[in-house]
Amino acid sequence: MDKYRKYRQSEENSKCNFCIDEPVNIDHVFTHWKILKNIFPYDMIAEHHDLIIPKRHFHSESEMTPQERAELIYIKTELLPVKKKYDIVWENFPHLRSVEHYHVHIIRFKR
Repeated sequence: MDKYRKYRQSEENSKCNFCIDEPVNIDHVFTHWKILKNIFPYDMIAEHHDLIIPKRHFHSESEMTPQERAELIYIKTELLPVKKKYDIVWENFPHLRSVEHYHVHIIRFKR
């Protein structure tokens, strides 16, 4: 939690870190999306906490292109169930996000 608070208060926070490719965090890359390991995992409750992030910067679901929407639906409905790595797909309301870049949390709870 302290690491997250420091991040939120830093000047570095003025940049969109989701728009910066950090190969260390990338788990999987698609045409329009990528899955990143969350650098601030909910490690008290989560075994895995990753993020589905669009490569193109936008703020809300209404800004998705048809191609982006189709690929996100594929990831959520076809790929994730097969991987069986996650328990929940969590999409925040825009006013509750700590990052303006649209993203979806995918989490596997600790057993």
